[in-house]
Amino acid sequence: MALLRSRWARGVTVWTLALLALAIVFAVVAMASLVQAEQECFVSYPSVPCPDGQDWRLGLLTFAFLGVPFIWLAGLVVAIAGRAVARGQRERRL
Repeated sequence: MALLRSRWARGVTVWTLALLALAIVFAVVAMASLVQAEQECFVSYPSVPCPDGQDWRLGLLTFAFLGVPFIWLAGLVVAIAGRAVARGQRERRL
């Protein structure tokens, strides 16, 4: 665990694990809801509409696979830039 001794490394690890968990939860919820909607559509078609391309569940699934990794990457870029700025300020003080 020598890699996680610095506060920055622990922060990045927590950030990564939290967003990974969020993406998995979003994907599981979206898939379970889509399966349930498809089953309801199959059983009682005329009264229950089938999910289409504009369904919110597909939007949630897309966000889980594209949006969450983008947010993770943006946070990682901010963390790296913040660390570089902090290191530069520390070196200027010395």
